[in-house]
Amino acid sequence: MVFQVPQNWDIAIDGFQILLCLLILGFFIKNRVINKKYMINRTNKSAEQSFNAHVFSITVQQQVNQVFNKILETIAAERNVLECVLGLKPLGNETGTLSKMPSNSKLPISHDNDRIFDDRSGNPGRYDKVRKFSAKGLSTRKIAEELKIPMGEVELILSLQKS
Repeated sequence: MVFQVPQNWDIAIDGFQILLCLLILGFFIKNRVINKKYMINRTNKSAEQSFNAHVFSITVQQQVNQVFNKILETIAAERNVLECVLGLKPLGNETGTLSKMPSNSKLPISHDNDRIFDDRSGNPGRYDKVRKFSAKGLSTRKIAEELKIPMGEVELILSLQKS
């Protein structure tokens, strides 16, 4: 009987090892199922995030394009006004507007910011009057009051005359 006790222990140890192997195998199967669920949830979230990021980038791009188009419209309007004031082109000429400005936007071009001046702007005879009054020795303030134009414009005309 002494020899049978070790055999029973060997069977018990083998049974215990088999039980541990089954537990480890069950643990791996359980982790695999949990990992599959996690990967499915992770791919769904990453797809949502990439879609959201794409929509956000498109929205930002549209807003930036609108701002740049507004800046281009303002530059074109100011260039048109400056050319009219300097007498480089008549007031009614529309050749210097946004049609020459490159734009990738599909937004309609608005001319709301184009400034409309009365018939005093673009009058080349006025510049001659400013030069004549200056030659007579009148100050820029007196010339501006006499011709009813801004003092800055008188100073601009006189500085352009010097150069």
